[in-house]
Amino acid sequence: MLPLLEKGPYPMRLAVIVTITLAFMSSITWADDWQLQSQKDDISVYTSDIPGQSLRAFRGVTIVNKPLNKTIALLSDTASMPQWFFHLKIAKDVTLLGSNAEYRYLVIAGIWPVQDRDVFVQVSRRNQTDGSVLIVAQSVNGKYPQQNCCVRITEMQSTWLAVPVGDTHTEVTLTTKSNPGGMLPSWIANLVATDMPRETLLALREQLK
Repeated sequence: MLPLLEKGPYPMRLAVIVTITLAFMSSITWADDWQLQSQKDDISVYTSDIPGQSLRAFRGVTIVNKPLNKTIALLSDTASMPQWFFHLKIAKDVTLLGSNAEYRYLVIAGIWPVQDRDVFVQVSRRNQTDGSVLIVAQSVNGKYPQQNCCVRITEMQSTWLAVPVGDTHTEVTLTTKSNPGGMLPSWIANLVATDMPRETLLALREQLK
């Protein structure tokens, strides 16, 4: 079962998460057994095993002291992402000829001895019926040339769910499932799954200040 996020005045929250799971099913095996790993600094971190790979899916949940529109504005600002997203070195918007879709190219710094990873994603946004906003970044292959710097991530889906909490706060949920490819020691995989959501949400809150 997917975890019910934080209790609050939004009973449709669990239904929204289930809808997300069904609407954005990808080639990655979706995790359905989320385990709470930590609750610290008002951030809850969950992980779930993905069959056949060492890197677990991860989820982080927190509430930020900003209204929905300002939170979405920062999440949509590609250029600022390396300032707050854990180990992100490069983030840039890419325009493909003949396409109106939104694309991003991202480079994630590897933790020694692991090589840097990069990924090319298509980004979409959806306004949900409960007033929340869903942002989905889905890996796309064959549209951006392979770079010598990095191991290409060919399977990744990352979602941001921003739910208004009154007029001044927003509940933010980051969920990521990916196959990092190449060599990834288990200790690094465990570190990424627990530290990435927490450190990212901590830095996001500071950036919003």
